[in-house]
Amino acid sequence: MHSVDQPLVHVDRRGHSVDEAVAFYERVYSSTDIHIGDPVTEGFSWRYRAIGDGDVTVGTSSVAARRWGTIEPGGHYVLAWASARGIRLDTGSSEPVDMQPGVPVVYPSDRAFTFDAAPTVQHVIRFERSFLESVAAARRGDLPAPLRFAGDPDPDALRRLQGAISGAAAALLDLATDRARRSALNTTVAEAVVEAFDAAPVAPSGLLSDGPATMRFAQEWMVVNARRPITITDVSEAAGVAVRSLQASFRRHTGGSPMHFLRQVRLHRVRAELTAADPDATTVAQVALGWGVGHLGRFSGTYAATFGESPSVTLRRRRAR
Repeated sequence: MHSVDQPLVHVDRRGHSVDEAVAFYERVYSSTDIHIGDPVTEGFSWRYRAIGDGDVTVGTSSVAARRWGTIEPGGHYVLAWASARGIRLDTGSSEPVDMQPGVPVVYPSDRAFTFDAAPTVQHVIRFERSFLESVAAARRGDLPAPLRFAGDPDPDALRRLQGAISGAAAALLDLATDRARRSALNTTVAEAVVEAFDAAPVAPSGLLSDGPATMRFAQEWMVVNARRPITITDVSEAAGVAVRSLQASFRRHTGGSPMHFLRQVRLHRVRAELTAADPDATTVAQVALGWGVGHLGRFSGTYAATFGESPSVTLRRRRAR
């Protein structure tokens, strides 16, 4: 989750240069392989508008020409729908997706994929990864981790998602919307996405215990606040129990301590972020420190023991792909 003190994202870019459009969309899609063909009418134009905060950004993209190329997994989950037929996703797979007008789809998020798009308007909601993963984890009672989405969303849940988007769009696109209101709408839309596409953490499962309510609350509180410098006293005060009682409850129901659970949360959050990060613009230290890791050497050893590879190998894998 991001601070309410952070400035809003507000992008409104437009132009008539194909080269400028290619460069812009390659940044948006973390790609080096975006192409734009001949315009549909005399003269070429493009426009990209987006408004949001660190958790959710709502945008619209229009390009008056066919475009195609490769989209890389980045730091966001992307929900998109088109105004008309003519956009095909995952064209290189055995099961490409033809976007239907007004019907949201989720971009593949664990790998690069190719696309081919006719000149049409596309609407996009970008969810910061850790935000949507936290929403999905809370719904399923699990630890946040990279998400797997159902290929065929439930029709009733999809209609509820469309309704949630329609109800939230005006406020999310209004720069004057109060931050608390924006945050609540972000969560409403995210929960509808999680429900419609049955978004589930891929791994690990079962780290949130079925123990007492106070311990469960402590676990969920640590998940939400994992970026902060948390002490056992902070956790016990949040849960409303004494430190010794909380430690005893964790030992009895998980075999570990509250701080061990927090370290596991941070390990998996760092791994998820390294998997999606650009290795040319990100370092392991930046990501680890951003998740409250205090001792990088000890962290690297624990990471390798947990995942069977060093964090630097995880980060470089995207370049290899």
